[in-house]
Amino acid sequence: MTRYILFLLLFTSLQNFGQSETLKGKIIADSIQGYSINIVNYTKAIGTTNDENGFFEMPASVGDSIVFSSVQYQTRSMVVTLEQLEKPIISVVLYPIVQLLEQVRVSNIELSGDLDKDVGAVELQPFVDNQILGLPFSDKPQPTQAERRIYTAKSGIIDRPINYLNGTLKKLKKIKALEDLQRIVQKGTTTFNTSFFVEELELPEALITDFVYYCAKDDYFNNLLENSKRLTLLEFFQEKAKSYKKYKELD
Repeated sequence: MTRYILFLLLFTSLQNFGQSETLKGKIIADSIQGYSINIVNYTKAIGTTNDENGFFEMPASVGDSIVFSSVQYQTRSMVVTLEQLEKPIISVVLYPIVQLLEQVRVSNIELSGDLDKDVGAVELQPFVDNQILGLPFSDKPQPTQAERRIYTAKSGIIDRPINYLNGTLKKLKKIKALEDLQRIVQKGTTTFNTSFFVEELELPEALITDFVYYCAKDDYFNNLLENSKRLTLLEFFQEKAKSYKKYKELD
């Protein structure tokens, strides 16, 4: 009996230690509205940003290292504790970066008012983007809500087999597949204007979305969208329109 109790306690401890939960919080900073903070869980190699009011949430476990960084505020790091995960929301205070300006030099360039002449006399500063600044995950798309739920369901010693057996993982994957399909259809319907579908393909305007869903069944369609092959996509639509009209008996 004693061995059984010890085993149960150890089993529960391992489950709690490995279980991934959701860390919810709010960024507290001056003039935060409109600014996105890069929030990175370096332990899990995932990232997110806050909304316009400073709120954020991301998968996290006890002991994960979280880093908050931006151009406007000082970088802050923290290690997730059980107390933080149990709170409905935590506050993360960020302080603005104070930079001392170099000595100001008044330009002695005299402008003539002729744009063609003056543009060569003005020294332009190099373009600065997120990659040059070295911001983490700046070019990586943020995971969708369905992807975050799947990640959470697959985490933990006990959660993964339980969610697999009770069908939760299967359900979440179906939700993600539907979200991916909707994203593809939305992108497909906006690649060309309405007149292309109505005048060029001779489709009723009310059936444009239905037609794009029909096209999305072909894996090649997604490849054309992702690689921005506009001319090939146009030809693809023209061929698909023929079979779609027969399928809908529009001719």
